Amino acid sequence: AQGVAPAEGRPAYLREFAHIAAIGWTNEDQSVQWLCGGSLIWENFILTAAHCASDDDNVPPDVARMGDINIYSDEDDKFAQQLKIVDVIRHPKHKYYSHYYDIALMKLERNVAVHETVAPTCLWLDDEIRFPELLAAGWGRTGFGEDTTKTLLKVQLTPITNEKCSTHYQRGDPKLVNGLMDHQLCAGDEKMDTCRGDSGGPLHVKLFKEWKLIPFLVGVTSFGKACGLSAPGVYVKVSKFGDWIIETLQRHGERATRFKFKPLVCANRYYDLREYKEDIKIVTNGFESRNRYKAYFSGILGDLIVGFARQFPDDPASGNCSGTLIEPNVVITTAECVLDKGQVFFFNHQYFGIQMFVSNYRARPTHVVLKNTNIIRIAKIIVHPSYNSSISPFYNNIAVVKLTSFTPNLPFCGWYGDPRPNRYLFITGQELILNENTEVYSHTEIMTRVWERSSHECQLAQQYLDLLPQGLQNEHLCFGNQPFLVPGSCNALPGSAIEQEFDSYFNHTIYIHGINLFGRDCGYGEPAVGIRLSAHKTWLESVLLPRPKIVHIDPIVHIDTDQELGDECEYADGTRGTCIAEPDCPAFRSRLQQRQQITFCSNRNIVCCPNKATDPRMMAIEDEFNQCEKRYRHLRTDQQNGRSHAVEIGWQDDRNTTYGCYGYLISTRGVISPASCLLERGEMPNIARIGGIDSLDSSRVVPIDKVTIHPNYNPTKQQHNIAILKLESVVEPTESVFPTCLWQNITHSPVKQIVLDFASKRFDPIHPMYKSDCEALLNRTFDELYTLCMDPGTRHFYANQNAFDLQYHFKAIDSILNICYGAGSPIVWRKDLNDTVFVEYLVHMYSHGDCDHQTPRVVTRIAAYIEWFKEVLQ
Repeated sequence: AQGVAPAEGRPAYLREFAHIAAIGWTNEDQSVQWLCGGSLIWENFILTAAHCASDDDNVPPDVARMGDINIYSDEDDKFAQQLKIVDVIRHPKHKYYSHYYDIALMKLERNVAVHETVAPTCLWLDDEIRFPELLAAGWGRTGFGEDTTKTLLKVQLTPITNEKCSTHYQRGDPKLVNGLMDHQLCAGDEKMDTCRGDSGGPLHVKLFKEWKLIPFLVGVTSFGKACGLSAPGVYVKVSKFGDWIIETLQRHGERATRFKFKPLVCANRYYDLREYKEDIKIVTNGFESRNRYKAYFSGILGDLIVGFARQFPDDPASGNCSGTLIEPNVVITTAECVLDKGQVFFFNHQYFGIQMFVSNYRARPTHVVLKNTNIIRIAKIIVHPSYNSSISPFYNNIAVVKLTSFTPNLPFCGWYGDPRPNRYLFITGQELILNENTEVYSHTEIMTRVWERSSHECQLAQQYLDLLPQGLQNEHLCFGNQPFLVPGSCNALPGSAIEQEFDSYFNHTIYIHGINLFGRDCGYGEPAVGIRLSAHKTWLESVLLPRPKIVHIDPIVHIDTDQELGDECEYADGTRGTCIAEPDCPAFRSRLQQRQQITFCSNRNIVCCPNKATDPRMMAIEDEFNQCEKRYRHLRTDQQNGRSHAVEIGWQDDRNTTYGCYGYLISTRGVISPASCLLERGEMPNIARIGGIDSLDSSRVVPIDKVTIHPNYNPTKQQHNIAILKLESVVEPTESVFPTCLWQNITHSPVKQIVLDFASKRFDPIHPMYKSDCEALLNRTFDELYTLCMDPGTRHFYANQNAFDLQYHFKAIDSILNICYGAGSPIVWRKDLNDTVFVEYLVHMYSHGDCDHQTPRVVTRIAAYIEWFKEVLQ
């Protein structure tokens, strides 16, 4: 028979073809002719081509050899196993005069000794073969007219459609009277091919699972034309014979079932014996291990994942959708996850602890289910107004779910920046768990690493393209990873988070970049698509941001046309001033920022400047505040860490010196500190240590001239918890000690801020909260002009700074969730001047708050006290 074997092949190694078998005929002199190949699919059964059931003399094969690379040499026989073939079972429809149904099973005298070099392959029983590359191997001829190879060779081939392949195999062939049939498939390559002598050998694909590569037999080598001439070879499609294989095994006493051949069941059966994926393998002293820093998957998940529950007559049920917590009382998901829907499949969901079932109707969810099994009722579901499932479910498929109460779980922030192709992302997937003994299904959630792809790199399957009549849009986030997965290893949950790692100055932070929409196998092998949050920023803001009530107030701008340059003027609050040029009055800008009345004299270039603002001492301190960024630029280095502005405040007498409070240098003579700390001892501090709070050698002690507690400080409510210490002498600025800059915008503050707690040596991210959310959580009201609530930044901390190692993703967070910050800890924003140098702005000062991760922290807004600072320090 005209068979096929490797031409232009490369040497193979045993573990990647641990299932391959050489099929031989024993001669009278006990030598063996190895004329066919096969694949071990059960521990005592080989799958091969039916035309290998006998040689040209109609003699059946009698021996099979596994675990051997060179079948004609005994130099590599350490792992070789040679067993007798006791039975050959051809497919009942096979005829020797035909190429159709060219498949057979061969039973061995006993089970093989399963080993890393000898182990059954899995079977690919899905009719769809979506892999761009397949591997074939054998000991056949190395080219047309060449001899057989003594060493196992492999070739990489590309699947070819039967329609295209038919141009090489016309119906005139007497063995192919009906042309190519659907149980046959073609594969080929311009140079590499299979040749005579490899009939029955494997055509397989390696699929990835966690750390290992699992072989799946796709085809059985059947026939071809003269090898190496670019004509594709023809293979028997294994998926068309799954039932026959299983039934044949059962008839021969094997406990084979369809379940045992499911991809994950088979992959797990010999998982420990399989080869590591090359890029995550470490070899030490001849032993293989895995490089956890290059892991693709992790079972570690955060509290941001939520499920949905629906009220049915018998049971609340959760579907296979999930959502992402982006506010303490807000979940974001896809529209189709929360709208009424027809028939849906439910199942036992181990993660959410809820039993699911098949229903002909799915109603809108009524509750969300948190990871800690808490269930919270849904208050409102808001679907994007442009979503229309009848036109296409893949456009504007986004919804916001508002809850009736705040969750104890930790929300993550959304990322609204520009697309970043080739940056890696994390997505949440669901792994199918199949128990081979009990044949029970369950699921577990995992996280996996993928890369963002540009739209032109997003080659989608036709089934998805048909539902995208307008193609991919800006709202779509395409992502993927190179290897194909064992089916069921990772199925992305609709509505689940697509996370992005973001590099900040001190650590890595995780933002929600998008939510999963569609795609197979979590984007592995072929791309998947999510909804990009940034594309829907305007709509999300309209839904999530509080709408302030419109309050009618008297105009705060007054133009007095009767006054001219140099005239005396007066404000409604009694403040007296002089009409001067606007650039000469920094206090005028301060009044604007604090929404105080402003008056122009005759035109907008001449302003009513408060007289105290024209005092040289006041003007000097204003200049110091306003020119801070430029004035101290030469002192900023890449070694800055906040300690250049830090001050330890102490009490000194004749007997000892003690330090008990921290402050922050805001001018060459001014230090701010919390009133609550300074008043604890009953007497005011008298010294300040500056310039190296961690090192006595580089620090210096400066006497305190005066301590001023804010006149409205309320120790009971901790309102206006701020004080100023005026030093006796001016601090000479150096690289190790110089004043920080002050954030002077009273209405806005940066989103990304850092709390610097020098007592615990913690520098953590911290983020502003909506006033309404904070008041609801703390059950109290705030004057937002002076006070702000902030969200503990520990929930955004990402400890691993090296590679994908999700084992530490949330372990690091768990270790820092309960954090107490000291009163007076500065909260700063760092403005980058270049890649290594930044200017630091003091935005807030920590006031008080509980230590747990769920309670907002109360901070003092620095911008509200700028004028007071000037008055005290002038």
